[in-house]
Amino acid sequence: MNLATVARRLARAALAAGLALAASAAAAQAWPSKPITIVSPYPAGGITDLLSRIVGEEYAKVFGHPVVVENRTGAGGAIALAAVAKAAPDGYTLVMGGSAPSVIVPALNRNVSYGPKDFEAIGYVAGLPIVLVAHPSIPAAKLDEFLAYVRANSGKLNCGHHGIGTGTHLACVQFARMTGTTIPDVGYKGAPQVNADLLANRVQLYFATLPTQIGYVRAGQMRAYGVASPERAPAAPEIPTLEEQGLRGLNLDTWNALYAPAGTPRPIIQRLNAELVKILNRPEVRKRIEATGSIVRPGSAEALARLTADEYANYRKLAADANIRME
Repeated sequence: MNLATVARRLARAALAAGLALAASAAAAQAWPSKPITIVSPYPAGGITDLLSRIVGEEYAKVFGHPVVVENRTGAGGAIALAAVAKAAPDGYTLVMGGSAPSVIVPALNRNVSYGPKDFEAIGYVAGLPIVLVAHPSIPAAKLDEFLAYVRANSGKLNCGHHGIGTGTHLACVQFARMTGTTIPDVGYKGAPQVNADLLANRVQLYFATLPTQIGYVRAGQMRAYGVASPERAPAAPEIPTLEEQGLRGLNLDTWNALYAPAGTPRPIIQRLNAELVKILNRPEVRKRIEATGSIVRPGSAEALARLTADEYANYRKLAADANIRME
């Protein structure tokens, strides 16, 4: 092949790339020209659905087109995520993903057809703080005393959770590994069932969402040893974080974030992120979200992509080390 042929081929490739880029930019400029759908992996009435509707309402005001929230439930959120992964990457189908459906489910379940590579990160929306609570009969007023008690009673305390492979189960596993102890974990259908047995002292500790536990804590029916989040929760600033008390590496926020199918044009992702950050910084929006006990954390698309990849890798490693599998 002579140099002239090589030059012609390079020129054609450059032209094709330029045309594709121009077409992408033109499509982004025309976007949106019709309604947008935000898919919620969980039923109406839950926190993920609520966040989808809050963001959708605000996006509709900005973009001048309706934003429809579609609840596609089942398989721990995998049905919704799998559907959106296959949707056209045109900016008209988004998903309110998060720590469970975007990270934990694909990391632990080999039968799931999607992973982080199948999505473009748009932006973090909010985190729901997780708090470590225990039965008040445990003779420990502070976290360091509690950790000493746990280590002195290896194998004697039970940790309640919501089923194998859930975030609450993985929290039990991580806590046992970090403390170097054996802590039998006991699965339940959900928070009401765990709390019933925790109040009855049939299980002794539980990593749970702060809004479901704060009433018990303030009533003295449970003791809170710390929030498993990077910072204290606005809804309960009196509860310190585990990290500030010396237990580092156990950040367990249940978070929600917005994603689009992989291949969605970059200008569309950038606009979605820019408007999302503005929305989340509005005082009235922040107030609505924080009323649920959640923490609003607006950020860049790149920061969300890093968070998703890092947590996916961490859960894959934890699953392999602890031999945890979801089916």
